[in-house]
Amino acid sequence: MKFPRTARYERAMNQANILLIKEKISEFPIDPFQIIKNNKWGLVTYSELALEQGVLIEDIIAAFQSEDGYTIYDGENYTIAYNDTIQVYGRIRFTLMHEIGHIYLNHLVEFDETILMRSTLTESKYKVLENEANSFARNVLAPVMVVKDLGINSINDLVSYFEMSQSAAKVRLKALNTDYLKLLSSYIRFQRYNFKSFIYKSLNSKKCTKCSHTFISEDAEYCPVCCSTRLYRSKVTDNMKYDGYEVDDIGRAYECPSCGNEEVLYDGEHCKICGIIIINKCTNQRFWNDEIEWECGTTLDGNARYCHKCGHESTFYRQDLLDSWETEKNQKEKAVYPF
Repeated sequence: MKFPRTARYERAMNQANILLIKEKISEFPIDPFQIIKNNKWGLVTYSELALEQGVLIEDIIAAFQSEDGYTIYDGENYTIAYNDTIQVYGRIRFTLMHEIGHIYLNHLVEFDETILMRSTLTESKYKVLENEANSFARNVLAPVMVVKDLGINSINDLVSYFEMSQSAAKVRLKALNTDYLKLLSSYIRFQRYNFKSFIYKSLNSKKCTKCSHTFISEDAEYCPVCCSTRLYRSKVTDNMKYDGYEVDDIGRAYECPSCGNEEVLYDGEHCKICGIIIINKCTNQRFWNDEIEWECGTTLDGNARYCHKCGHESTFYRQDLLDSWETEKNQKEKAVYPF
């Protein structure tokens, strides 16, 4: 195959989307180690190679002519080598995805110069292949429409959401609009549909600075665990987990939180055995002549002590089915740090 004169960025981006589809990626950050495992490619570290050959890491770097990583193809199998002594984990992740890019783009089989060493490639040819692999890597690790729909415009946010290095995040932002113009409309639709759950959770995740609870809500004004209004946007994985009960989409417990009855009345709010309210919802009500004139009635999660909209107690908490957040937090901390 004739060697390309310039980097084929559209092809690199198309192959990046093919990987996202093939590997069924729907959440971030992506795990390149798992992708390598899924494809049964070989993986070896520079430390392992240095120990095996009885040389220094610097000797391995010199032999591969790369400080970060390298891919070998023996005609049947691929093996990726990477420098595990690099301190920045985001850089290692990018290196691995860069090497996967060489594989996906057939760089090692389509050209006469298949070994990908500077000694066998001119500087201009080497740069073409490196630019393609870099484009592939950034469009897998941080796809264009995910970054755009999250409204990310800072390097630190990219590093946080996608576990990229600072330098890779800087390039991702700089190339974002250019990559967008090269992205096929079908892949724009794919990314927005495939990652809509991740985008929704990321845009609507909130963390309470008082009790450390993290939850997802578009309209929360209060923390559902401690009732604090000190909320800020945070990654969903950064979570202090508070216990609760499994509930359906209207807040009804699948099993009575008090007596354990599983044969609940699905057309009512009370357990038919012990009589407690089995739907966790806001208790905020206004009465007129001993009748309910208005109520908030917001459906709540199974561990909510308070309504995230108005801050009033939940039915589960008012019935003493949930411990106070302070009690539970202290118990969990003692379990982790008993002394």
